[in-house]
Amino acid sequence: MIKKLTFNKIAITSLLLLLSFLLYNYPEEINEEVKKTNEGKNINIYLIDENDFIGMTEISADTSDTLEEVDKVLQALIINSNSKLPNGFKAIIPEGTKVLNYSLDNDLLKVNFSKEFLKVNKENEEKMMEALIFSLTSIKDIKKIMIFVEGERLLELPYSKKKLDLYLTRDYGINKVYDLTTINDSKMVTVYHLTKNDNYYYIPISYITNSSDDKVEIIINNLKSNRLNSSNLLSHLDYQVELMNYEENENAITLNFNDVLLKSVYDGKLKEEVKYAIYYSIHDTLGIEEVIFEVDSQAIDEFRLEN
Repeated sequence: MIKKLTFNKIAITSLLLLLSFLLYNYPEEINEEVKKTNEGKNINIYLIDENDFIGMTEISADTSDTLEEVDKVLQALIINSNSKLPNGFKAIIPEGTKVLNYSLDNDLLKVNFSKEFLKVNKENEEKMMEALIFSLTSIKDIKKIMIFVEGERLLELPYSKKKLDLYLTRDYGINKVYDLTTINDSKMVTVYHLTKNDNYYYIPISYITNSSDDKVEIIINNLKSNRLNSSNLLSHLDYQVELMNYEENENAITLNFNDVLLKSVYDGKLKEEVKYAIYYSIHDTLGIEEVIFEVDSQAIDEFRLEN
């Protein structure tokens, strides 16, 4: 019995020494694997929903490398590419399209597609560009893109022949709604409306309007009411909320509301469906990175999206 106990003790001690040796000699490899595991995250992507809007949803990136994220997004946008998409959403780039190459220089992404890219349905050519632009510019450090087909820059849409700018940015708009009384002095404001299928998600609507209100006022007014009269779009901002004033400071904006906004405060913080809708709308319209929320000039919350 004593010999058996001694043998077991020696075996356990030897095993511990072996493990210590392995951990000591391979710490970088082990830490790197842990790092890779922790780097996985979700990234925003814009896909067609069940109501034929382009909605903002998420896919798993499993990487923090920008170009790997680009590849994930591009594959998810191609029909039947075997990418796993959230329920209720579908891809829009024509089936069989190949991504020939892409490159990132500063904040400009260039993407070169095969000729199948031009086989998009006539009804979807505009939506395809919107989904592509908004999806790719959701990736950190990408602000603008250029599209090529078989090495030639895409100058216009294949059916409508709409001319494309050299650099495509979110100024292109998405799910566009025109509210114009004249072609002069128009402005575009992108507002993120909440909706729901299996889960809640946002639908960005770019309003092209002649309204005399400034862009921030247009955002808040649209979030208080559903101007589109669509039962699919929800409003979580109380109609009695008033924007008293606001102040822009470098890359941040402070919005000062009346005390009705406090109805949207839960556990000391602004409800996420309100905070995110306002933030995304301000960010896409003005390019601002941080929004500070006040009630009667007293700060109640702030938000900055971390990539």
